[in-house]
Amino acid sequence: MYGDYLVLCGMVWSQFGKEDAGLELVRALSSPDQDVRILARTLLEQSQGGSKALIGEALAREEISASTASLCAFGQESDVGKFSGEGWRFAGAA
Repeated sequence: MYGDYLVLCGMVWSQFGKEDAGLELVRALSSPDQDVRILARTLLEQSQGGSKALIGEALAREEISASTASLCAFGQESDVGKFSGEGWRFAGAA
């Protein structure tokens, strides 16, 4: 049942950019269930847009750890967790 909920959150986040749905996916990254973590990461990765910003905000609020955030660099070298003075830096950010 929870997996179905995450998939729906992923669809809402990806298609409509609803932050609450994205935050549910970010929270699921800290789940004790490995399958839930993988699903959440995959759904965040598939979203075109603000997933990295959302993860950075969650990191800044200490809702997730730096190691969890760095897993979401989506195949790029991670700068997550580094504060540039202008905001949080993310892998691949210009």
